Amino acid sequence: MPVLRQITVFLENEPGRLATLCNALETEGVNLRAMVTSEASDYGIVRLIADDVDNASQALRTADLPFSTVDVLGVEVSDEPGALGKVAVLLAEKSINVDYAYVTVASSSGNAMCIFKVSDPAEADLALSSD
Repeated sequence: MPVLRQITVFLENEPGRLATLCNALETEGVNLRAMVTSEASDYGIVRLIADDVDNASQALRTADLPFSTVDVLGVEVSDEPGALGKVAVLLAEKSINVDYAYVTVASSSGNAMCIFKVSDPAEADLALSSD
């Protein structure tokens, strides 16, 4: 269960902004491992896991896209009903609050990667590893 570096990008809520983000990452040869978007009235929030955080950060700076990074917990689980719930129960039993979560399926391995934003990803990793 690795601690991963997530990039959060803030985009104006207008046509073409997601394309700008994707093209900037492509230019630097960055591949996405996971991505989720959400929106507010005037802007969107894109959270992503990239294969190369340094190159992704450079691409975003070059494209003048505002972003931040934060550590998150990545938990690989089997791609079957109830797998995410089992991890959520373990976190709850350890009194670890989940601020948000999203899931991506890695088709080559047949497993899913659950991304959890928690206050202390390293502590959450240790707590899950001890069970």
